[in-house]
Amino acid sequence: MNLKVAIAQIKIQDGNKEKNLDNALSILNFLKNQQIIPDIVCFPELFTTGYDLENLKMHAEEFPGETFHKIISISKNNFIVIGSIIESKNNKYFNTAFILGKNGQLLGKYRKVHLFSPMFEKDFLTQGNSIGTFKILELKNIKIGLGICYDLRFPEIFRKMALNGAKLIILPSEFPIPKSEIWKTLIKARAIENQIYMIGVNRVGKGRSNSFFGNSMVTNGNTHQILGSTEEIRIFNLDLTSLKEIRGELPLLNDRRKDLYD
Repeated sequence: MNLKVAIAQIKIQDGNKEKNLDNALSILNFLKNQQIIPDIVCFPELFTTGYDLENLKMHAEEFPGETFHKIISISKNNFIVIGSIIESKNNKYFNTAFILGKNGQLLGKYRKVHLFSPMFEKDFLTQGNSIGTFKILELKNIKIGLGICYDLRFPEIFRKMALNGAKLIILPSEFPIPKSEIWKTLIKARAIENQIYMIGVNRVGKGRSNSFFGNSMVTNGNTHQILGSTEEIRIFNLDLTSLKEIRGELPLLNDRRKDLYD
């Protein structure tokens, strides 16, 4: 099975939700009008607001909110859209990744489990308490996993998603300069150790407190494709049948000593 996945490696203006959302919608319109329309379009972490957590009450949305409705007006019957925004629920706020389906319905959401202290997430946000693995019927029952940025440093949840059947894990991120080598190393490692496809979608440009290097990545552990450090929209073709071959050559998941560490 092949999947066409578009990565939107974009600049984000911290706090300017209207401009950021308009930019995302213009990208979706562009992709909708391409000769080859992707199955999935991926945006970075907090792609509508950036790290403007001091004003999160103004930016936050209950699901489904303004962002969803505007995306659906373009994405419906065309492609699945994945990204992360500020979610509000019962006077709590979450950094939440979502999967918005071609039918215009929310197929899955994941609230960031590991909150990043250096960017003050713990001061403003509530952590999630579940791991994000979702069966996507629109993509021939493929299971997709979701993580967000800092989660990349915690391999346990990626192993859990792989054991739950995820063949593809998508990671919306705002990984800052100067950590590009760490970013690339960890994405490759998560793909290699779980024999899955990893897609890391990173922001570029300058924020209020940090600058961001991009280097969005697609890898199945054997082959790696990496974007540069500027704004770019690129479509990748994922051959999911390659995972069967990779797992056949090395039955890594079957060779685990479950009696020792499960």
